[in-house]
Amino acid sequence: MAHRISQERAETIIRQFHRLEAYFAERGIGRRQFLRLIAAGSAASTVLPVLVACGAASDKDVADATAPAGGGTATSRPGSPTTGGTQPGTLGTGGAPKSGGTIIIGTLGEAQTINPLLVNETEGTWRCRMLFGEFVELDPASLKPSPGIAKEWIVSDDGREVTFTLQDNVTFSDGTPLTAKDIEFTLYAILKKETASPHAARFLPIAGASAYYEGKADTISGIQVIDDKTIKLTTAEPYAALLVNLRHLRPLPKHLLDGKNLREDAFFQNPVGAGPFMFKSWSTGQDFVAVRNPHYWEEGKPYLDGFTHRTIPDAQTLVIALQTGQIHGTDYAQPTQAEDLQKEEHLTVLTVPPGKDINGWSFSQKNVEALRDVRVRRAIAMAIDTERFASDFLLGLGRPANGPIAPGNWAYNENLKPIPYDPAEAKRLVEEAGVSGLTLKFTTNAGNHLREDWLTFTQQSLAELGITVQPDLKEWSQVVQSATEGTFEVICPTWAGATYDPDELFDALGTDKPRNVFGYSNPEFDEVMQKGRTTLDLDERAKIYARAQEILLADVPVFYAWDRPFIYVVSKDYEGYTNNIITLFQDLQDWTYVG
Repeated sequence: MAHRISQERAETIIRQFHRLEAYFAERGIGRRQFLRLIAAGSAASTVLPVLVACGAASDKDVADATAPAGGGTATSRPGSPTTGGTQPGTLGTGGAPKSGGTIIIGTLGEAQTINPLLVNETEGTWRCRMLFGEFVELDPASLKPSPGIAKEWIVSDDGREVTFTLQDNVTFSDGTPLTAKDIEFTLYAILKKETASPHAARFLPIAGASAYYEGKADTISGIQVIDDKTIKLTTAEPYAALLVNLRHLRPLPKHLLDGKNLREDAFFQNPVGAGPFMFKSWSTGQDFVAVRNPHYWEEGKPYLDGFTHRTIPDAQTLVIALQTGQIHGTDYAQPTQAEDLQKEEHLTVLTVPPGKDINGWSFSQKNVEALRDVRVRRAIAMAIDTERFASDFLLGLGRPANGPIAPGNWAYNENLKPIPYDPAEAKRLVEEAGVSGLTLKFTTNAGNHLREDWLTFTQQSLAELGITVQPDLKEWSQVVQSATEGTFEVICPTWAGATYDPDELFDALGTDKPRNVFGYSNPEFDEVMQKGRTTLDLDERAKIYARAQEILLADVPVFYAWDRPFIYVVSKDYEGYTNNIITLFQDLQDWTYVG
């Protein structure tokens, strides 16, 4: 294979191999393990022969790297999941899962808030789920709506009315019954403009919600409490994503918050919710502690006594904490450390299904006139060889992507033709658009090695088009701010994904939508997305979104380029989880301690 590629490409692979090897060595990842990761990746047949031919690795190194790893690919425990499935709880006396145990979960980043009206990042969202529960949950395997605090629902024939029945015995953690009035109160709280909830846009399709949000009405006609256990939501037109978005409705107790400041009240420092766990303490930047909610509506659950959510901002320290038993699980172990972690007899390592983090470039048509020309955006995409990036720069540790929806998702268009790598056509498009000599600022987060390499590769690729890439490396918080405020020119990550439902793309890329910071507008895309939003049949929606994906690949408001790899790690002392792309700890109330 080595003689089939150019000398320049071989030199790139060797240079990148040494760069990544040094990077990972600083984090305690040895050469043998690094080679094994390459051998397991998608580019092994290209990379390994080049390493041998150029003397960067020996035949023995490659033989060792491709030999079966000791201890299995993920765990020596029979029946334990590696890429999917559920690890069942262990039965105790009388056939019921046994109770007890406190799990310590490691995370790299601290939550910003545990106010469910305001939370808009991963760690805070999960904590709010544990403390407050969700009106409608997502099945972690299928990502389809499933009962939560809402026991069941009936959708009218026209798809506009959904009548929800609450679980029979739901109470808040202070013992007060949760009623439909609390659901109504929480919806009004989200839709109150002064709250400035990031979730408001998800519920504006409810009849009368827009008028209330804009201060033109005092009530919302589409929210009707029938009785203590029944509430009906009516939308102005059928709204297929309503059930999925109701996961963001985490009920608040009206009896404790009515008339209070819903952003800053002291309640949110020691909240009362209806989730499986209750707040105990929070040392910012260290430990967030919660204990079992004895009033939780699912009988016998949670099985665990509680959890500690521990912030460990250094990735290597996080892994050491796993190895030494200081923490019992995490979503954030580096994939390059999988082999070392697999050798630990007390740990299980799971490969996360694809689609958790699709990277690329989003283009600001609002801030850069040249980027309003589809020929320029398409030329940039066509000039970047994502197959080569995945092979030569990621060394097969990541894989090329083909749009915002990952393979395996019900809405993925299997017939989608990717944007071709065609530098000659890219150059022609740039010349036709008359933008030679263009300079663009490309923003991503400093310290993210894969994204920094993506920026470097992009810079090299676009130089051939006469486009100058001005690197803009920022701290992560500054990248988030740039994306939120729309002050970037070109940015990675994309901020326009569709992890849970394709309707998310409408909010991000629909004309004049609140989250559309890109300035993209296409009437056909809007029409297709509106049709998808108002169609309830899943098979029909899949057909509609197949067209939406084709439009995005033709217009290239976002270049979806590569899928970042992830692994989960958990102690074998715990069972009851399902591998999924949300978080391994999505349904912690189902977990049991078996150690």
